[in-house]
Amino acid sequence: MKYNCLNIPFILLLVCFLHNSSFGQVSFGIKSGINIATTNGLIAYPENRIGWYAGGIAVISLNKKLFLQPELLYSSKGDKSDNNNQTITMVTRLNYLNAPLLFGYKINNKLFLLFGPELGYLISAHIVFANNNIATTKSYPPKFDISLDLGVNYMFTKNIGIEVRYAYGFNTLYSINVPTGNRYVETNGANRVFQIGLNYKF
Repeated sequence: MKYNCLNIPFILLLVCFLHNSSFGQVSFGIKSGINIATTNGLIAYPENRIGWYAGGIAVISLNKKLFLQPELLYSSKGDKSDNNNQTITMVTRLNYLNAPLLFGYKINNKLFLLFGPELGYLISAHIVFANNNIATTKSYPPKFDISLDLGVNYMFTKNIGIEVRYAYGFNTLYSINVPTGNRYVETNGANRVFQIGLNYKF
């Protein structure tokens, strides 16, 4: 039942694409940018890890001010940390297929607000510690991730814009034992991601 509930935004995303005529005017585009990612609750002092995202978007007009913006993105998240003497760095790489379903508000012809849920499916997970790359995808249990997104998009031209967004993840992660790649059942955590990037609308 849990997975069925998590699939609802994916179903809504598909419906939006297949039945867009009922929502009014629709435009499509692409976007890409950087993730400044970290986690909350997994390790004591997480630091930011720089990742990236890229994918496609659709903008579905509801009226003159409101619109839906479903997206399908590849997004690289995670965190990094140093030990006490800062001689060894541990990097956690969490790579997702994300499906935001955002509600948009048009402030004017150039500035737009975005807000809504984002679901993610974990494609791969790696921990790099002391030059040892440990693939944890099979033992890393939280395949599904959920966040709440808040952002703003500014269009320089009719087609090209810049977007800033923050994704607040909920407790869907588990801490990993680095040598074995197995989970610590007593420690939960969440993704936190600041995004900045460009978008192009056809």
